Amino acid sequence: MSVVTAPPAGEPPNVTVRVKHHGFIVRALYYLLVGWWWGLFVAFFGWLLYATIVGAPLGVKVLNAVPGAISLKAREKDLKVFTDGQGGYRVTEVTKEQRPWWLRVLWYPFGLVLSFFAIIVAWLLCAFLITLPLGIMLFNKVPAIASLYKR
Repeated sequence: MSVVTAPPAGEPPNVTVRVKHHGFIVRALYYLLVGWWWGLFVAFFGWLLYATIVGAPLGVKVLNAVPGAISLKAREKDLKVFTDGQGGYRVTEVTKEQRPWWLRVLWYPFGLVLSFFAIIVAWLLCAFLITLPLGIMLFNKVPAIASLYKR
């Protein structure tokens, strides 16, 4: 949710973005009790959707949700403030330019296999406390590995 306040003339607006974050202890307890197995289930479910071609768009969305399923990690967003020409402001999410569709189609079979192995390696990294951050980072990269999708 974003709140835009009117700034003095000539100054950029103040934008406040409130995102629900869970504390470290809550995230750690969630991971130990639920996240380690639920995250793997969500990752494989997303991968299976992605493997069906018809379910690929939904599969990428599910794969993007895996870090939240594992450790309640909030999704990051880039925001940009625009003037609307009438003295007001508009806040929009910045989207990255994606690779051409034909390249993503050619990448599909390779990405499917590589993302499967990335899920397994990421989960194994998450199994050990010392390598847990690397596992979460690899889970964050699975959608890009699968479909060359830029977040």
